Amino acid sequence: MKLFYHILSSFVLILIISCNSENRDNSRAYVEGKITGTQAVLSKATVSIKSDGKNVAEVIPNASGNFTLSGPLLNDSFTLVLNTKIKSFSTTKLGCTLSTDSLQIQIPVGTTYITFNEIKLE
Repeated sequence: MKLFYHILSSFVLILIISCNSENRDNSRAYVEGKITGTQAVLSKATVSIKSDGKNVAEVIPNASGNFTLSGPLLNDSFTLVLNTKIKSFSTTKLGCTLSTDSLQIQIPVGTTYITFNEIKLE
């Protein structure tokens, strides 16, 4: 019985230690914003967070074009991906760039929270 309690207490201790919020494995990306465009374009729009080449979150904006999403960061940077070409955008952070295909916005390394004031779709 002593062995059982020893194993159980060891397991609980390991579990508590692994839940450290300062751990890099717990980093998340938080994105919120507003998409503008024609109603036909907005009704088909999806917004995703891509980190380390993998989609980690996806959302369909509401009828007004507002969206909020978050997902785990698999490396130090992430990309906001839309399924419709982006004409322009404005954000609260400097250093964001539009990809050459106009479907992705690269977010600077180290950024984990960003607000897009407006993302205009073509």
